Amino acid sequence: MKRLLALLLVVAAVGCQGTLCTLDQSPPGYMQALETAQAVLARHYGPVTVDKARGTVEASTIVRANLFCKYRTKAAAQIVQTAANKYDAVIRVTNELEVSEPSLLGGGQPGYDWRAVGFDQMAEAALLAEYQGQTPMRPSPVMFRPAPAAPLRHRDLPRPEGTGGGGAEKPMPRPSTPRAPEAKPEEAPRPSAAPAAKPSQAQLFEQHLMMGDLHLKRRDLDNAVLEYQRATSAAPTNAAAHLSLAGVFTALRHYSAGAAELRQAASAANGDRLPAADLSRLRGPADEVKERILLLKGWCKQKPEDTDARLLLAYHCFLAGRVEDARATLDEVMKANPKDLAGRYLVRQMEAQGT
Repeated sequence: MKRLLALLLVVAAVGCQGTLCTLDQSPPGYMQALETAQAVLARHYGPVTVDKARGTVEASTIVRANLFCKYRTKAAAQIVQTAANKYDAVIRVTNELEVSEPSLLGGGQPGYDWRAVGFDQMAEAALLAEYQGQTPMRPSPVMFRPAPAAPLRHRDLPRPEGTGGGGAEKPMPRPSTPRAPEAKPEEAPRPSAAPAAKPSQAQLFEQHLMMGDLHLKRRDLDNAVLEYQRATSAAPTNAAAHLSLAGVFTALRHYSAGAAELRQAASAANGDRLPAADLSRLRGPADEVKERILLLKGWCKQKPEDTDARLLLAYHCFLAGRVEDARATLDEVMKANPKDLAGRYLVRQMEAQGT
């Protein structure tokens, strides 16, 4: 009986070890993304900690201080799955200050905690570019840097012998004939450093639009809204960013804000035809457009008086190529408000696209 029990225990132990080994195996793409993020953060920051189970990599600079507080920069990367066997990273760079608080226990040292005071988006973009194998925008993405050292002062030259102390000064011999001053060769004028060229408004628009598309691809909707809004500030008369905002607000279920962006796009476009490249970019993945249409249809059934939601439903049906649904929904919108600027804009776009 004892032998049988011991044999069962051995079999159970072997089975558990096999199960743990199986569970511990991670996809190669996941491990490669994790190792790449670890290598990128290790190039710019101090100790790096990796949580394989959660797919996170964290690192921070050494703690520095000035007369007022201590500060540091912290970077964190989160591995996310974008498709089957494909992984990407979301990187955040946070500038933090140490905040002291009185201890509630009394008699001890005051407690302290690190508080985030801002995000370094340029550093995030640089780390992300390096993660993707591109050239980073700047070599070291750290906002809090130590103050530069004070310039060295020139010391007084030592006096010649006999000019100091209590001894008598020795007269310097005078030349018999004065020498003519030597002509100094004319120095060539140094070329002045040209100031760094600032990016144009069109370049800023393209950069913010690209960053917004990247955040939207990763389902980071808050940052996508922020980048698209910056794009609209850089180019107010370009309808592409307003139309992108309409799609993000639809995903966030802020239908009134999305309809307002559609009307802004209609005002900015001034009847121009939407380019095919912008139309393809706005369409995005088919499953996401289908999900938005389903949510909008359900909402319109519950709230038939919500013309903003119906306007967004017509817009997404137009993007998905559902011409009949888009026309039927637009007819309802125009009946409720014949002067709706966005409704007229969508009608002209469908006519221009030949749908």
